[in-house]
Amino acid sequence: MRKRSIVLSAGLAVAVLGSTATSSWAQDIPTIAVMDFSSFMMGEGGASVNLGKAISAMLVTEFSSRPGLVVVERAQLNELLREQDLNLSGRIEESDAIEVGKMLGVQYVLHGQVTSIVDNFRMDIRAVDVETSEIVTVLKKSNKTSELFAVVVDLADEFGAKLNLVPPSQRPAMEPIPVGATIEFSRAVDLEDRGETAQAIARYEATLAIHPNHRDARRALERLRGGT
Repeated sequence: MRKRSIVLSAGLAVAVLGSTATSSWAQDIPTIAVMDFSSFMMGEGGASVNLGKAISAMLVTEFSSRPGLVVVERAQLNELLREQDLNLSGRIEESDAIEVGKMLGVQYVLHGQVTSIVDNFRMDIRAVDVETSEIVTVLKKSNKTSELFAVVVDLADEFGAKLNLVPPSQRPAMEPIPVGATIEFSRAVDLEDRGETAQAIARYEATLAIHPNHRDARRALERLRGGT
């Protein structure tokens, strides 16, 4: 639920993000924001975590590595939501996603939901054109939870194809990610979003202890330890 109605503010968007997204739009470079997906994940031993935040973070990393695309970082999006006193936890209404996209000055917003029961997951993601409110594409995926990284890359490929973007020349290794590592990573992203940096670092380290090649956990540690 929202704490109060969204108020559009171009000045706030500039204050939070600078002029990167807006200037990129003017230059016809696609700009996107990835909202946290509403989610439910029942992990090993009955552990429940917010998988939607983890997938959002992984998509931001994947999109950021692709040429011809500008992506709003999670820290910037979260700061905007705090400044506007918004709590968009749970399922996000399309109108809310569009208005947040307008505040950020982006062309496209991705939002949706994901459900995972230990070994299997299903996700439904919608990409919306902020200016026209039209749905650009609906992305639906079901797979083993351990194949989450490969699915994230596939989603980025499909969205890029809709925008006629050049595919990346190099692709990361599509290694399966153990469910335990995904649980730890999900907890780490949630802790980082809440500003609990030390605890987030510990969870990212726990992720790498289970899966040493977890790209997003490694980059998160580099970011947090470097203070960026």
